[in-house]
Amino acid sequence: MIVRAPASTANLGPGFDCAAAALDLWNELEVTEGEHAVVVEGAGASELPTGDDHLALRAFALVAPVEGFSFRFTNHIPLERGLGSSAATIAAGLVAACALTGNEASADELLELGLPLEGHADNLAAALRGGVCLVWQNGAGPRAQRIATTLPLAPVVVVPAAGRVNTLASRDRLPEQLSHDEAAAAAAQAALLGAAIAAGDADLLANAFHDRLHEPYRLADAPLLAALREQPVTAQRGVTLSGSGPSVVVWSHDSGASYLSLRERFPDADVWPLTIATEGAH
Repeated sequence: MIVRAPASTANLGPGFDCAAAALDLWNELEVTEGEHAVVVEGAGASELPTGDDHLALRAFALVAPVEGFSFRFTNHIPLERGLGSSAATIAAGLVAACALTGNEASADELLELGLPLEGHADNLAAALRGGVCLVWQNGAGPRAQRIATTLPLAPVVVVPAAGRVNTLASRDRLPEQLSHDEAAAAAAQAALLGAAIAAGDADLLANAFHDRLHEPYRLADAPLLAALREQPVTAQRGVTLSGSGPSVVVWSHDSGASYLSLRERFPDADVWPLTIATEGAH
């Protein structure tokens, strides 16, 4: 059995810790009955564990025993680049175990099950559901909803050649308090983001990509974000930090033109014109 799980870009600017979109960049997990083994190929192959402490096996074990199966991973999502590699890994493990055992757990149940391993409900929701997702609590545990399968602007992901960002260290840069004015402005931008996604309105979406809550405090970890804000590339309508970075997403009305402009300007970076993944892990 082969399970595929998508990358994701979290926050989408002002949707801090509550919004994410799945991206058409996939990790694959092949599960075979037989001698227990773990093989990792592709991105992070030399760094990831090849035992039961692998994150996908830990997720799998929440549903079913890992003994009696071999696991082969083919990773295309880079590690610690803000593209939801851990969420994709956990989603793949959960979905594989459910498929093998006939467990028909809902996406919300899988989200709650996997969240202690992941910690980022927005990334995990997008990896499980696909499309553009919102998550919330309301005192009743994590809930999520896919609110769109596409966006009116196309994502072009830019991954810097060097440098990783530790999410916990990045969060330490954020202020503990905001003034009332700043909090109100942040809430307005988040509301605008939701309205733009629901309406499929490119102009509203472009206006929503001006975060006040976290991105201004993370610029030291994301030089590409500052550079593209100061000097946009061709067809750019907005730019957001992907998760805690250092990758950024250029939101474009012509992804081909933006891609060429980005390749010329940042020759050492990986530049990927992607689409929103309409499926989650499957």
